[in-house]
Amino acid sequence: MPPSFGKAAYAKVIQRLVERIYNQSPLQDSLYEQAVQWFAEKALRDQKSAELEQQLFLFESRHQQAKKGEQAAIARNLKQAEDQHKTFSEDLEESRFLRYNELFLLCRDILSICQGESFSDTNSYSAKMLGTIQLICPTRGRNIAKENQKARHLYKAVLSLRLLDRLVIDGMIDHPFIMERYEEGKAIPYNDETEYHPYRDDVHVPVLMAALLQDIGRCHPSCQAILKGPDGSFDEFRELDAEERNTFLQTSYTEALSYVQDALTTGRYLGRSKEERDRFVQGEIEKRELIQLLLKQAVRPQDIMGSILRIPQIYTGMVLSTRQNYNYEDLPKAALLLEKTAEQGKLSKNAVAAFLRIAGMFPQGYGITYIPKDSDGNDMERYEYAIVTGLYPPDFRKAICRIVTYSLTYQASARGCVVSPDNNLYFPQARRKLEIVPEERLLDILRKLVYNFEERMASPLLPRCWHPDDYFLNQKNQNLWNKAEMVQN
Repeated sequence: MPPSFGKAAYAKVIQRLVERIYNQSPLQDSLYEQAVQWFAEKALRDQKSAELEQQLFLFESRHQQAKKGEQAAIARNLKQAEDQHKTFSEDLEESRFLRYNELFLLCRDILSICQGESFSDTNSYSAKMLGTIQLICPTRGRNIAKENQKARHLYKAVLSLRLLDRLVIDGMIDHPFIMERYEEGKAIPYNDETEYHPYRDDVHVPVLMAALLQDIGRCHPSCQAILKGPDGSFDEFRELDAEERNTFLQTSYTEALSYVQDALTTGRYLGRSKEERDRFVQGEIEKRELIQLLLKQAVRPQDIMGSILRIPQIYTGMVLSTRQNYNYEDLPKAALLLEKTAEQGKLSKNAVAAFLRIAGMFPQGYGITYIPKDSDGNDMERYEYAIVTGLYPPDFRKAICRIVTYSLTYQASARGCVVSPDNNLYFPQARRKLEIVPEERLLDILRKLVYNFEERMASPLLPRCWHPDDYFLNQKNQNLWNKAEMVQN
């Protein structure tokens, strides 16, 4: 089954969103590239600002003390200094607004793709986005860390939205601003045609902004020096020692808050009503305060508000890992790690339970190997391939999937299934069922399912999972999230 390489329209849209957030290109126009530039130029900006203010102060002093004959000349110099200071300040403010506006438009574009008008549609669209991110990232080879680093910000941001919604619905959020906007938004259609939606514009957008900006402090030169070394020769994905890691995390946190405060402004009111303007400005202040609150609370993840960013951050750090010991087979352990961390009291148990209710054990886009059942509901003596495609599984260890192979033959996906632990080869009880199958038969299954000879030679006879990224590269295999008949396995 040699794949027809390429990306269908939706996958290209997701790839472009990823690149708008984190990229390395000659244009240097991604969110994180802009931040690298802003941090690098901060000292020069501060110096220029101080020089202009000093110059203004000097001319103002001279003007006050000047004799009559000198006042005209000093007034001209003072006017020139005032103009320079004003132009510099206006340019800075315009740059802050442009960065804010680009981030705002990016967040609105993310919402237009992952958000629906119903709870069900929203979860379906979000599963599609999360699954596509996983499937366009490599799971083998040299570029895993690099590509996962690019993609993890968008992945984490979408999970933060879904966790927020779950916590709001379950009555676990008591933040007045969030709850007011949530209640106000219930009666208003949540779509791109709605010019202003209280929950979308005042809560979802700031939460997305906070999630995307959470790691922006890593762009600071001090953090880059820790990651890449003073001359840029270190592997940025290596494991840091305890002291380096602490310094990195503290600096990154401090500088992320600095970036929100100094590099970004707020939205601009375009109407003429003073009353509306006052309301708008107050709303912008509250949104900015919400972003700062979420970033500050994320270092206190035992609290519910701190969980909104921190739980998705921990989970994404494992699912889209940049560690050298990355092992695709271990991705379901991300959910188990959250459970364990909550049991140790380091995360909110209620928030982790809410998150795992959404995500289940198996990440979106994960390759499942499972034992199918015949028409009488009996287990068959073979395994097939499926891909995880649904949030909110009926049980933590079950997986909502799309079937990829039928009778050991790849087909464009047309049916879905809910795979139980008893038939999911990730679990030992399912693998034991096939231990009675002769080795020759298992080798035959492997030959039919794994078309890459090198991979086939390295694959176990009873694989706990499979790598679906090559399958997904075939454009006709990318429609995994349309409505389909579901079967139980």
